[in-house]
Amino acid sequence: MRIIANDFLLDDHLLEVAKEIHNYDDSIDIYLHISGGLKKVNGGIYGTQIIDTFDIGLADQYFFKSVLAKLDLQVDLNFSFVSSSQEADIAFYYDKEINLDGQQNLLGAIVPIVVSNKYAYEVFLNIPGFKNDQDYLRYAFIHELGHAIGLEHPFNSSDGDVFEDETSFSESAYPEETVMAYRKPLNGSWPQYFSKNDVDALQKAWGVETKYNLQEYVLNHNYKFDEIKDYQGFLHGSKTFSSANNYKYQGKSDLDLDGYEEFIFTNSNTCRWISIGVQKNFNDYGEGGNTRVIGIYSDPLVEIGIVEKGSPYDSQSRLTNDLKIDNLIYRLSRDYDGDGFQEVYWKTKDETAYLRALMHADGNIRYANYQSKSQMEEYLTANGYDSVIGDITT
Repeated sequence: MRIIANDFLLDDHLLEVAKEIHNYDDSIDIYLHISGGLKKVNGGIYGTQIIDTFDIGLADQYFFKSVLAKLDLQVDLNFSFVSSSQEADIAFYYDKEINLDGQQNLLGAIVPIVVSNKYAYEVFLNIPGFKNDQDYLRYAFIHELGHAIGLEHPFNSSDGDVFEDETSFSESAYPEETVMAYRKPLNGSWPQYFSKNDVDALQKAWGVETKYNLQEYVLNHNYKFDEIKDYQGFLHGSKTFSSANNYKYQGKSDLDLDGYEEFIFTNSNTCRWISIGVQKNFNDYGEGGNTRVIGIYSDPLVEIGIVEKGSPYDSQSRLTNDLKIDNLIYRLSRDYDGDGFQEVYWKTKDETAYLRALMHADGNIRYANYQSKSQMEEYLTANGYDSVIGDITT
């Protein structure tokens, strides 16, 4: 792939507007119109209008969050999500049709608007136009986001520069070289994140992010975290442990589905597992916190009287014992049943069972259940995830 100089991807005007938006409150606020249906929009130069929209499903919501989280770790600008389009700096809509400036069925449009004397954008994506090509749709989301934070088309010459003197989009850069390209992808697959050229240009424009904990931990190695606290503020989730240095690194998972992966460790002394976010702020342990001590819950079957508390069938007791004997291996996590909550799969070392931990929205544990191999396979297959079974069992 060719290297594209930063100037060929940065638009001075778009960047100036983006920085004014960001500097207003040190954040670019994102609104996703998830509910669908009729929606009144600002429309910018096209005037206020009511559009008919589709829902933005949970899978796409999480994809968008993941893109923004990854970008936030690389580029020195901040993003946040808001629940109202009136509060948004960029509002995204899944539209049913886009007809502008005499053009019919446009795939997408980004419209500058002014809200409360502030610059903002509305982004419209024409869902029928993508013909169920989810990767293409997500590429379009990244493309329009790129415009809103200062990127231009590589074939745009209006600012006095153009990549390889080529103003025809069909002869210019490929999507693999920049997500601001219009050509079809060279390898047949639409990129699902900004290219290295794009990130380099954005880092030149905004700076390189330095505030996060990007330490690389070694799988199965032990680490010491003296300051980790549980939801109530107890060190290591216990009133008796003052220190613990055998936190075994298991991998990464986005427990609260905010787009940011957290580092996961287990501890055989405390019989708990912990998560440490990229902010690594040990004083941020409450609701929505960046660090957690996890592992205590009430088995729903115990609460309704089907299972005896403390018996071998009490999943809480079994989980505590598996942590104590270091019998758990973290495998994968995802919202497999599509209910908006993360599910974390563990494998027992003795290969007798698979633990499925269900998390709260803030990343703490709701409860867990043990499944046999056949139960795990049946559950994942029923939810369309039979392709990950091998990753969990190996």
